[in-house]
Amino acid sequence: MPTGYVLGVNIGFHDSSAALLRDGALCALIEQERLSRRKHAVGQPPAQAVAACLAHEGIGPQDLDAVAIGWDFRALPLGRNKRFSPEGLRAMLFPDAEGLEMPPVRWIPHHVAHAASAYYSAGVPDAAVLVIDGAGESQATSIGSALDGEISILREWPVTQSLGFFYNAAAEWAGLGYWGTGKLMGLAAYGRPGPGMPLRAEQGGYELLHDEAAKKVGVRNSAAGPLLAYYPMVAEAVKPAFARVFPFAEREGEEPIAYADFAASVQQALEEAVLELAAELRRRVDSPVLTLSGGVAMNCTMVGRLVRSGLYDSIYVPPVPTDAGVSLGAALVVAREGERFEPTLIDHAYWGQDVTPASTDAAVAEAGLFAKRLELPELAAFVAGRIAAGDVVAWARGRGEIGQRALGTRSILADPRDRRNLERLNVIKGREMWRPVAPSILAEHAGTLIEGPLMDPSRFMLAAAPVRREAWTSVPAVTHVDGSARPQTVHRATNPAYWALIERFRQATGVPAVVNTSFNLAGEPIVNSAADAVSTFLRGKELDLLVLGESVVVRSEGDLP
Repeated sequence: MPTGYVLGVNIGFHDSSAALLRDGALCALIEQERLSRRKHAVGQPPAQAVAACLAHEGIGPQDLDAVAIGWDFRALPLGRNKRFSPEGLRAMLFPDAEGLEMPPVRWIPHHVAHAASAYYSAGVPDAAVLVIDGAGESQATSIGSALDGEISILREWPVTQSLGFFYNAAAEWAGLGYWGTGKLMGLAAYGRPGPGMPLRAEQGGYELLHDEAAKKVGVRNSAAGPLLAYYPMVAEAVKPAFARVFPFAEREGEEPIAYADFAASVQQALEEAVLELAAELRRRVDSPVLTLSGGVAMNCTMVGRLVRSGLYDSIYVPPVPTDAGVSLGAALVVAREGERFEPTLIDHAYWGQDVTPASTDAAVAEAGLFAKRLELPELAAFVAGRIAAGDVVAWARGRGEIGQRALGTRSILADPRDRRNLERLNVIKGREMWRPVAPSILAEHAGTLIEGPLMDPSRFMLAAAPVRREAWTSVPAVTHVDGSARPQTVHRATNPAYWALIERFRQATGVPAVVNTSFNLAGEPIVNSAADAVSTFLRGKELDLLVLGESVVVRSEGDLP
């Protein structure tokens, strides 16, 4: 008898994850990196994430109606790998269930899964659909429509035209590494954009201009080559163009700030291309709503420009638009075929694992720390006072966020009124000094700090916006060099504890925001468990205070409230 449970997984090359739905409603979404503690979970199957999702509901793999995979490898040489046979998938996803008859497996095209993760989560009947990432099975960009529950892809751009790979290659050129795209975006604010980028917006979309020699290689390899060959192919195709604009060579020993103009030029080229894609969609799809997904949707500067463009009345980006989100999208596609389909309107990101009182007590005792449990009003008042007095507070409370943004359940918090906190936080986390941090702002007071429209992406810290000129001196720690910020709007209904903390800070200081950066150290995923939080607190020696679940945790007993 059907149970209504569908498990979605991403078993791609990075950001593996699992999502569990019942009748289309989201029960849990867990990223493998949070459990394995290997950032982006490169090359790791999501076995631990799968087990955690099933444990959340108290079910086993035999209770699943289907397993939905956010890729369709069947048309690729990769699909002949024995790892993707029923027994191979069983061993990959359910390693402790030897002899299990694998539930029915559904292979969902990658960009369809991306599109579904956004559309079915947005709570709208119709939308224009835009997916931009590094690579799907053979495409890198897709535009489409979602009407009355049906997703249709209208046009695709091949992997040789990958905007994600273009931006990745630029991050490597600037010496920031393949995973340094967020750093490149932050660096762009320090520079002045110029011409010469091998990316051109044009009527109906864009064109990525390849070096002629590399272009021939790309054409030969793109049709059926392995996915892992796509990125080097595109990167080598655009590097000659990078070499023709400042600073002429890949960065090695220079300071990153020397590449600020280069970063600004790359960022501007990306924004112009995406704006033209959005405009083309507006012409082709009669909907005032845009849903955006794929890894490039993490570029909050670009998303902010889309929000301010006026092209759409509403823009929705899910909290996990990266490949980790295709577990959700694939599961939603399959769940829609069931007898009941009641998808969750995802207006918050708190779908991970919880910090329980038992796990808090165990982690604190093992570390030899001191803790005191407080009721929420007293906890919020105490922590707000400590932040206002200059302390840096680690905050791990409730179910963890999904996605790459800390949104008030696994965060490090500080006073936005003190510009020195930007440097302090970057030192604690081992980050470059020029990288910005973000504000969490009470939603009902956002207009006092932020200028212009704020749409759903601000719930998930996914759209940059201008800080009001008169507020620059009020929140200097979160105002970037170009006068922008990457705000998270905090809503009382979706995170009452975090809202209460910021409200008490507002009452004490007049500022309705705190600094919020992710609770992790350099090179590590965001903390997940109570044990992760305690370990990171101990190693982040300049962290003054830890809030763990309902408890205040300190190094010295005399610091307890």
